[in-house]
Amino acid sequence: MTNTEYHQAEGVSKSDLDMIHKSPLHYVTAKSQPQKQTEALLFGSALHKFVLENDDYDSEFISAPDCDRRTKEGKAVYSEFLEKAAGKSIVTHEQSERIAGMREAILTHPLAGKLLTGGQAEQSYFWNDQYTDILCKCRPDYIKGRYCIDLKTTQSANPVDFMKSAYNYRYYVQAYWYLNGLKASGVDVEDFIFIAVEKDPPYAMCIYVASEDFLERGKIEAEADLAVYKKCLETGNWHGYDETPKVHNLELPAWARKGFYNE
Repeated sequence: MTNTEYHQAEGVSKSDLDMIHKSPLHYVTAKSQPQKQTEALLFGSALHKFVLENDDYDSEFISAPDCDRRTKEGKAVYSEFLEKAAGKSIVTHEQSERIAGMREAILTHPLAGKLLTGGQAEQSYFWNDQYTDILCKCRPDYIKGRYCIDLKTTQSANPVDFMKSAYNYRYYVQAYWYLNGLKASGVDVEDFIFIAVEKDPPYAMCIYVASEDFLERGKIEAEADLAVYKKCLETGNWHGYDETPKVHNLELPAWARKGFYNE
């Protein structure tokens, strides 16, 4: 199953849970509109393909030539390139160089290189949740032995900074969702590992393993989000932030109150 086929297939994914967590209205609205291909999404997809499925990279992506499109010669070169690029996602010359540099840094790293060798990349899994019977899905980046491995690009792989990113992007939900889904699918995995690699030279990276507390937080939020999803399916009420409309008190945040009242 290709990545496109996976995203088109039925089933609740971790990204779906994130939208539901924001509000059911955000989820149902996003599902009714085609996903926008942002530069960040394109870069991430191309990197994953180049690192994890390098032999198949050229089937989906093509690198633009390094030419000056303001000149007559450059326009001709680029026009010829576009004919070859039909049906493929275009990666700029600068992006291609960064992707190649990141792959080299990852595969020569003493831990990351071993983790991403000798396993299975980009396999799709589907299961029915044991509490709600809702069809769920996940597509791990890489599975090797007892490890489910996820490759993350980041501005900073430093532990202090990455912990903040992991919290803000709910990576704890992803870690639980994938491990739970794999076990439900009969795959014998125990640990979830993040390989965090920076997007700019020298492409520094750190390796993280999800702790028990990390996974427990993911379990609690994933089950709560799925329960909200099931209720919305049953009631047809895909509400916004409030399930029942109400008026909220608008108050100063704690940090502003402290400064204003010298508390």
